[in-house]
Amino acid sequence: MKRFALIIVLFLLTSVGPVMAEDFSGMWWDTNRPGSGIYIDYNDNGAGICGSWYLYDDRGNPQWFTFMGRAENNVFQAELYQFTGPSMGQTWDESYIRSDTVGNITINFSKSDSLSVSYEIERTTGTLNLTRFSNENCRGSLWWDPNKPGQGVAHFHFNGSSGEDLTGIVWYVYDSNGDPIWYTGVGGPDATTFDALMFTGPAFGEPWDASLVKSTKAGTITANFDLNSLKSSSMPRIDMGFNIGGITGNLNLEPFTCPVAVPKR
Repeated sequence: MKRFALIIVLFLLTSVGPVMAEDFSGMWWDTNRPGSGIYIDYNDNGAGICGSWYLYDDRGNPQWFTFMGRAENNVFQAELYQFTGPSMGQTWDESYIRSDTVGNITINFSKSDSLSVSYEIERTTGTLNLTRFSNENCRGSLWWDPNKPGQGVAHFHFNGSSGEDLTGIVWYVYDSNGDPIWYTGVGGPDATTFDALMFTGPAFGEPWDASLVKSTKAGTITANFDLNSLKSSSMPRIDMGFNIGGITGNLNLEPFTCPVAVPKR
């Protein structure tokens, strides 16, 4: 498998495709597979698409893959990348960031309210039938700290089961061993402090069993931003802090533009 070290960020776009007619950015999930999801983002003209897929490895531990590329005739095909990086708590050194190509993904964007996804990962194939994470648009934005590339934060708004307005974040980063891990946080529309939840779930390749999806509180995340500005065309910086198992740190987040850099072979 190919191995990369990134210069600036996770994603690469080598050509420009046609503009997407719909806005597909935001969080999507397969309701038959709760406990996992795919976040989709693209640049202003809709040609460059990138995203993150949150799921579990063959031991049921949290895992994330990324993808990037362009859609042609409403069909997106790209390789899936698995990353390792700096251990949480150590000084962020982007030279530790490595990626393997582990498979491929195909997304059909022919419908505005649902996405058909197929994938092949290390000879395991499957399909996903994705819808928006909530009955509202659930659109959001992708954020990163340019000084700490190789990680990112997906931020979105959605309606809860009782119709309440909620804020969701997903932080994809690396654990104390440098392996990929993701944390989620959910709060009210004006929340600035979130419980950082770590999920475990069904082993990859095994039949999906929702009863195996478990969450534990790993720490806290703080995110200070202006909600009204986030919902407008002007998107401010986010000052994000974290305390995960006694390891503390901060990220100075700004809106991520997909894509922005070229990997170094």
